[in-house]
Amino acid sequence: MNQTERQAWLAERKKGLGGTDIAAIMMSGADAADKIGSFEKSLFKIWSEKTGLYESEESDDAVLMRGRVMEKYVFELYELHLGEGCRLWERGLTWHPTRPRIFGTPDAMVEHNGVTFGMDAKTRRFRRGWGKTGTTDIPLDVEVQMRVYMEIFDAPYWDIAPLFSLDDFRVYRIERDKELGEQILDVAEEWWQKYVASETPPPPDSTDMCREALGKVFKVNPRTVDEPLRVASVAERDLYEKILKAREDHKAATAKKNELENQLRSCIGESLGIAGIATWKPSKPRANFDKKRFSQEHPDLYKEYVTESPGNRTLRIMEPKNDDSD
Repeated sequence: MNQTERQAWLAERKKGLGGTDIAAIMMSGADAADKIGSFEKSLFKIWSEKTGLYESEESDDAVLMRGRVMEKYVFELYELHLGEGCRLWERGLTWHPTRPRIFGTPDAMVEHNGVTFGMDAKTRRFRRGWGKTGTTDIPLDVEVQMRVYMEIFDAPYWDIAPLFSLDDFRVYRIERDKELGEQILDVAEEWWQKYVASETPPPPDSTDMCREALGKVFKVNPRTVDEPLRVASVAERDLYEKILKAREDHKAATAKKNELENQLRSCIGESLGIAGIATWKPSKPRANFDKKRFSQEHPDLYKEYVTESPGNRTLRIMEPKNDDSD
């Protein structure tokens, strides 16, 4: 996919919800235990992209290239897994035949033993959330994504082929549950109508993606730069108190975590670790670049190579004032 094709693909994605978008919507109401191994995507960021308020920055070409190379390798492993008589081909972005806001972009369609279905290739570093090969024990976001694809392409099942750390290749097959698939798409369409169609932002979430999108959507109004800060509303004051309480709870939890980790270091002692629990190994020496010294000793060369990027908005929580009037 060249640059022009990618831009066209991104523009088309704004018109509806894809498999990963819908997975994020379904994940928002899931318990923490059900999210193990899943990739959380910000609903606020999805909304800001679909409404045109946020433009995703271009991905690193080198990262995309590595992904493409690894994907081809996974395809080869998958073809060997199926054996003779299988055929794989790309389908590209495809819209649901009766739901105009639902689309999918599968990695490949498959024809094998007279049956047409699809497969998705995954390259992952960690195995959390993935069960033994041949089972249906996969992360929730992946399952939702595949169920969306099965409804779009009317496929009886879908294969997921993850490769972990280059030497652990697995294949999982998810059978179609039409009732469940339709329920998922109903939820997705309701979300689109509630937030995107009405241009009403969903509640902010805890992800870094959300923080980044908020900074892009809500830019500083130049007319307010020199104005005094406004008085907080009752709701904003309540939010501030909750932040202070959460910060204190986090501080206490961090202190307890550090204490317990130091106790574990004491248990490990001079060894490298404890099997199945933790390792405590020395880190490799790291070279640091003294940017300040270099800029002072070689100012012209420093100016030639330094680049500036736009600053981000920073949220600073003010310390509570003491109301001691005695």
